[in-house]
Amino acid sequence: MFRTGFAILLAGLIASWPGPQPDGSFMLGMVPVRIEGNGGRTLLVSAFEVSVAQWRQCYDSGGCSYLPVTPVGTDRFPITGVNWLDVNEYIDWANGRSGGGLRLPTIAEWRELNRPLAHAKPPPSFTDPRLAWAANYGQETVSVGPVRHRGTFSTTPSGISDLDGNVWEWTASCFNGYFGEETNNTCPAFVAAGEHEAVVSVFIRKPGLGGCASGMPPTHLGFRLVSDG
Repeated sequence: MFRTGFAILLAGLIASWPGPQPDGSFMLGMVPVRIEGNGGRTLLVSAFEVSVAQWRQCYDSGGCSYLPVTPVGTDRFPITGVNWLDVNEYIDWANGRSGGGLRLPTIAEWRELNRPLAHAKPPPSFTDPRLAWAANYGQETVSVGPVRHRGTFSTTPSGISDLDGNVWEWTASCFNGYFGEETNNTCPAFVAAGEHEAVVSVFIRKPGLGGCASGMPPTHLGFRLVSDG
C-alpha cells in the first residue's frame, strides 16, 4: 500500500515538474514592425541577420549539420554561405530551443521591411510577359566586397539594420514561376532579397559562383528571422 501510494505521488510530481524553459535569447534583439495590408499587423523582426556565433552554437549542439569556413574574429558578422536547407535546420533548432514561432520572412514582408530604403526601379527592358525573366537584365547591381560587421549599413526607422547590405537574405517565398509565393518544402528555388531580388536554388550556398535561377546572383547569402509574436 505504501509503495503504491508513493508511486502515485512520484508520478504526480514528475507530471507537474516544469520541463525545460524556453530560451528567450532568440527573441532578444527583435523589434516590432507594423506590416500594412490585410488590416495591418505587427511582425517581430530580428534587427540583424543571424551571426556566425549564433550559427556555430547550432552546429556545436548538433542542430546544424554544416559549418561554413569563417575567418577568426568574425563571430559578430552575418553568417553566409548557407543554403535554404541549411537555414531550415537552424530554424528547426532555434524553434526547439525557443518554444517555436521563428521563421523566415516572406518576400512580401521583406519588401515591406525594406520600403524605407527602396529605390525606384527603372522600367523593364521587355514588356512581353514571356520575357519577364530577363526584363531587368543589365539593370541590377550587386554590392561586392567582403562580408562586413553587422550594423555597418543602413538602419530603417523601425530599427532593422543591413537590409541594403552586401548580404542577401533568404525568404520563405518559393519563386512564383513554380508554385507561388509561399513556403513549400518541395520548391526547387526560393527568393533571396537584397539590393535587388534573385531566385536561388535550395542547394546553392554561394550563388556568386553559379546556380542562380533568376536575377543577378548575390555575392553573399545569409538570413534573418521573424516571428508573428
